[in-house]
Amino acid sequence: MKHNFCMVILAARIKKVLTVGLLFVFIPFNISKAQLPWPSETWNAAVNLTSTMDINGLTDLSGLHWNPTLNRLFLVQGSGVLRVLELNTVNNTFSQIGNLPIIGDPEDITQVNYSLNEFYTIDESNYKIIKYNYTTNLSALWEVKSWNLLNPPSPMTNTGKTGPEGIAFVPDGFLSAAGFISQSTGKLYTSTKGMGGLLFIAHQDLGYIWVFDVNPNVNDDFAYVGKYKTNRDESCDLEFDRSTGLLYILHNIGVNYLEVNDLKSSTIGLDRKLNIINEYTIANPVGNTNIEGFAIKPKCTNTGNISVWLCRDVESIESIDYQTDCIREYNPFTADGDCVFNSVSPIFMNSNQQINLYPNPSNQQITISLAEKELKNATIKIIDAKGQMQIEKKNITGENYILDVSNLRNGFYLIEISQEYSTSTTKWLKN
Repeated sequence: MKHNFCMVILAARIKKVLTVGLLFVFIPFNISKAQLPWPSETWNAAVNLTSTMDINGLTDLSGLHWNPTLNRLFLVQGSGVLRVLELNTVNNTFSQIGNLPIIGDPEDITQVNYSLNEFYTIDESNYKIIKYNYTTNLSALWEVKSWNLLNPPSPMTNTGKTGPEGIAFVPDGFLSAAGFISQSTGKLYTSTKGMGGLLFIAHQDLGYIWVFDVNPNVNDDFAYVGKYKTNRDESCDLEFDRSTGLLYILHNIGVNYLEVNDLKSSTIGLDRKLNIINEYTIANPVGNTNIEGFAIKPKCTNTGNISVWLCRDVESIESIDYQTDCIREYNPFTADGDCVFNSVSPIFMNSNQQINLYPNPSNQQITISLAEKELKNATIKIIDAKGQMQIEKKNITGENYILDVSNLRNGFYLIEISQEYSTSTTKWLKN
């Protein structure tokens, strides 16, 4: 979102510039207990990535998204720019590999399939979800489809510059495992339009999370699933951790907050409210406190320490010191969530670790082997979160077996290998 920095305290966004001399640290707030330190670095100790993109600084930085498959950080500027940073995992440094103009007022960005050259943005000025494709070398991008959230069946109304600001994709497997309830029908809900999950939209006005079931191939074809009350009256960014099943919501209200939910909800009056499992206070950096964007590495699939990125929306009239310091990387970072998938779905209980499976998560193919012996006349089964068998391969012999999983829907699965008189199981995530 763009605003006149001199008039920010009068802006409809109700975002306040709090010029207190605090460093950027995270402090968790347990709903029933006092606040305790949350291990993280201060803003000044974290890595400043701004110069990686432009040594002269950036403005209007508004949304972030981490792609764990490609090790890429996607960033959008509300002024109409997409930037892509790629992580060199050998020396742990970033380089910019994409810098492209993008239409409208992109406030946030997400992906459905991490391996495809496509992404989705939420355009605040036009109240649209927009799907883009891009060339492999990131030399060009173009709009493919769009969905106007002011059109039926969406009941969203135009609230001006206090509109939709965050977007995140949640695969069906997590929705099923959490028992996700449609606010509009009061019943269990997973996608029906072909995306394999739902798009969650963070809205500034009253902080609701709006949820839509979108047909990825047809303009303006979507179902309205509902809107969900959060713990605050403003929401500006979303991230979903596909390794823990947790939804992170960033609230930008001067004193910024990071809320963590588990996709469950309960009825409160006429609303459904997302079940909060934690909330963290973000003690603001000196000066500009307009924290707009947030991204995090998956907790359970990252081989090293977990990183998190936060960016602040700096205006062109602000100090060059702010413009050259608008995004920071925090590492290490303590994230919520349980890495044992049996906490997500009962069908993953009592599994052992005798199976080697990689990559995990993945979306095209997986390589399966046993840790202590070769496969010999083995039967391999893949079972979905509802307990239904999706793939069965028999009479498998050899050191390992490569299995095509491209046709499976995104979500959690149980991998089962049976041979002789033993059965081994492990968990796998299709993304």
